[in-house]
Amino acid sequence: MASFIGTRKEFKRFIGPRLRNLVNIRTKAYRIGVANCNHCGSPNGLESAHVRGRDRNQIIDALLEQFTHDEVVTIDLAKFEQLFVLEHEPIERTILILCRDCHGKYDADAIEAEPSIEYEFSEKATEPLSTSSSSQLPIYLVPSDPTTLKKELLRTRRAHIKITYVNGHERIKHWNVSNFSASSNVLGNLRSRPQFRQGKWQQLGITKVTVEIVE
Repeated sequence: MASFIGTRKEFKRFIGPRLRNLVNIRTKAYRIGVANCNHCGSPNGLESAHVRGRDRNQIIDALLEQFTHDEVVTIDLAKFEQLFVLEHEPIERTILILCRDCHGKYDADAIEAEPSIEYEFSEKATEPLSTSSSSQLPIYLVPSDPTTLKKELLRTRRAHIKITYVNGHERIKHWNVSNFSASSNVLGNLRSRPQFRQGKWQQLGITKVTVEIVE
């Protein structure tokens, strides 16, 4: 059982790099799943950033408070890592996915960005367009008829994609279908997305996807 005894400065110096790597490992799959910058929407050069006011060092300081006496920290490292991971849950409320340019601006307090956007869906799809087997991701359409949805999609050129995860969390992505045509396949288009492909959606912990037209 590994323990640490020393100052907070020493803790960050010796343990900080491991915690940085731990965050990077845990946010990699999430970054792939989000696929776009939370601020500008760019899919390029994506990086993980802590939400302002809850960066890595601030979380470390808050956790160490209860284990510090006379400026000396005494703590079991395995226990600390467990607490550190829990402080990042749910991940979409703690981590932003930003392109390199927006990340720099965000760190400089030049932009505001939200880790997720939530909406109330006005209509519920009653039947999935695919089964819940391990080979296909269940996809629901609103309206549920694919032909009707395609017609509306060609009219509005906008839809919301709601992704539901195994832990119950949901996130909304905007679908701007500028290149969508009458010959396009709605489900084929959705399943071609990297995060919805076979093997990847299971790895990301996705349980279902709901698509609704935006007026």
